[in-house]
Parts: sequence; C-alpha cells; structure tokens
Amino acid sequence: MSIHQALLGGTAPVGEILLADTAIRIELPPSKHKLAVDRYSAVRSHIERPDSPLFDRVAYFYPQGSMAIGATIQSRKRGDGYDIDIIAELLVSPTLSPAGVLDLLFEAINGPKGSRYHGMVERQTRCVTVYYEDGMHLDITPSSLIDALDPRRSHIFHAKPEEPAAQHRRLVVNCWAFCEWFNARTPADIDFAKAYGTRAMTFDAALLAKDASVKEVPAHSTEEGGKSTAVVALQLLKRNRNIRYAPRKDQRMPPSVMMANFAAQTAMPGTSISGALDVLSGAILAALEAAEGRGQLIDVENPKCKGERFTDRWPENRAAQRTYIEDLRIFRKQLAGLMSENYTLAQKRDLLVAMFGEGPADTVVKDYAARLGRSISTGARGTAPSGRVIPAAAATGVISSPALAQPRGHTFYGSKWPGS
Repeated sequence: MSIHQALLGGTAPVGEILLADTAIRIELPPSKHKLAVDRYSAVRSHIERPDSPLFDRVAYFYPQGSMAIGATIQSRKRGDGYDIDIIAELLVSPTLSPAGVLDLLFEAINGPKGSRYHGMVERQTRCVTVYYEDGMHLDITPSSLIDALDPRRSHIFHAKPEEPAAQHRRLVVNCWAFCEWFNARTPADIDFAKAYGTRAMTFDAALLAKDASVKEVPAHSTEEGGKSTAVVALQLLKRNRNIRYAPRKDQRMPPSVMMANFAAQTAMPGTSISGALDVLSGAILAALEAAEGRGQLIDVENPKCKGERFTDRWPENRAAQRTYIEDLRIFRKQLAGLMSENYTLAQKRDLLVAMFGEGPADTVVKDYAARLGRSISTGARGTAPSGRVIPAAAATGVISSPALAQPRGHTFYGSKWPGS
C-alpha cells in the first residue's frame, strides 16, 4: 500500500478524506468534461462555417486556464455551472481595433436569427461567452499571434463597451506556455491519481444514474496525465475564495491564474492534500504580506511570458489586498482545525461549511458518516469518548514511497501541437 492509498483509505485522517470528497464535488466531473469538449468543438465548427465572418480565419482553438490544467470548479457568479475557458487564435488584420475583434467574434458565434447559438451569446470585456441551459458556459477569448517564431505568444483584446476607445488596448499573453509550465511542475503521483480518480468516477457514476440524458461515462477529467495534490489544493483554495467573495458582489476576486502560479511553484510530489493546501495558502499569504509590508500591491508575472501580468486587474488597491490577506489567515486556522484529531465530526462539518459552502459540505459529511457507521461495525474505525473519529490502528508513518510522478503535458484533448 502506498502513502496516498493510506491517505484516502480506511486509515486516512478524517480531514484528508473530507477534503478529497469536497474537491470531487466541486470540480468538473468526468461526464461534464466530455460534454465540455463536445461543446467547444461544436462552437469552433460553427465559427468556421462558410457564411461566418471568420470563415477560414481560425488558426487555433484551444483550452486555457483551469480547463487546460485540470482545475475547473463550479463558477462563483453562475450558480453551480462551470466556466470553460477557450482561446480562439484568429487571423485578423493588425489594424483592427480591440473592440472590432471582439465584435467580430461575437457576430461569428451569435450568427443570424434562428441559427444554433443566436441569443445564447454575450460580448464581454475580453471574451465572448456562450451560455447553456444547464449552467455551463464557454468563455472564448480572441487572440492574434504576435510572432510566428514565438508560437502562442499573442495579443488578447480589452474593450469594455462603456469605456472610450482610447482606453481599449491589446495585452501580451502566452496562455499555452503557462499551462505547459504548470503541468510540468505539478506531476501526478500515480497512486494518488488512481485513488482520487476512483473516488471521482464512483461519485460521477451516482450523478449519471440520476441523469438519463448522459449516456457515456468518459475518463476522469485529468486521467490523461493524472491528478496531483497540488491541483486538488488549488481547486479547494479557489472554492474557498469563491465562498468568501460571494457576498462581495462588487469586488474583484484574486485571479485564479495568480493562484495557479503559486500552486506550480510550491508543488511537491508525495504531499497530502492538506499539506499542499497548507503550503499553497501559506505561499500566497507570505507574498501578499510582503507586498503589503512594502506599501505596494502584489505583482505577479507569467513566468513564461515577459510582460504578461497576472495581477493587472487585482488587487485594485491595498484595501482589496488586505481583504484577501485576512481571508487566508482565517482559512489557515480553519484548515488546522479540520485536520485536528481533537475535533468531532460535527465540528469538522461546521468548518467545512465555512470553508467550502454548505452544499458540498453537507453531502460530504453525510456520506462519510454513513461509511463511518459501517466502519465502526466492522472495527475499521472507532470513536473516542469526545466523539472524535479514530482509526482502529494508529498511524504508523510512511507505509511506502509513492510511485514515481508522471509529468502532465498539455494534450489538446488527445493530440499535441502540430510539430511538437
């Protein structure tokens, strides 16, 4: 048995099991992953139809952000739906304005009245969003390659409709290179990936049993390269951020890509989910506190694209920065309580609600309690007089070394970049 099998098996700490099961309930499930791939492929075909203003002008169409690194979670703004981020690399004139590019993509997707996506589309400041009735949405960001000798280093376009054209601008990005770098730095431990994937597939099978419209059960969303504890920790911390900012409707959130940057920098194979969460939240907190101590705003750059600022729109000011500093301090105290052996299951449930929301917390604890009842009846676990849960046998340290980590390359849903 490996250390990760122990961490998610019968002798695992209660907090570790609760964290894993919470992550599974908030992430993009396997069946939804397949649906997302089908939908983004259909949108690309629609954009390139013969009567489209972008016919034969889409060079590449690829996932970016959370979808590309296996860290998609339920949306903050749109209930329990999922935001799927896509880059549409277009062949457009360099003289076309940022607003012109965004409007062109909107026109291509929205199409004429009666067409497939008409009325499902909204033009945003930097992307065009396609909304689906089940809560999923594709955020499609148009880009234009800067230099063919530097693949995927591109301009994206910022054009807020209510702002004057003088404030519209082009921004340098390389989403592809960042995702490649992230995946290389967050390799999955084979045993953890298998244990986590099994739990995810079991949960998804239960969802599918309730949804007769979904016929196929695809591989887990990250099975191509496996799941690492660093990615699971990132998903959980993003969920906590979403919960904290839910009542702050007029405030920007700390950007997911900034958090992903710290997750990649701090990733350590063989770490538990709780350990990865502790390290990740601590690293972000330390960087924010250091910036605050200097009287400055945190400044994080894409390590693979000079000039791309991950923090170009957040924090807007030091008050916004201090707000998230306090959030992280609270989170770290809650995490310590969740992992404490001195807390009862009821107390851990309350912490889980505060950290990740009542919806996933209630189902996670309810399911765990049901399994616990069976474990106690078989002697696999017991309860202390205080009500805290204890394994039948005390933990004995490292059981065996984790299997070798496997790098997770960006596979463009099954295929590498041409020529790579």
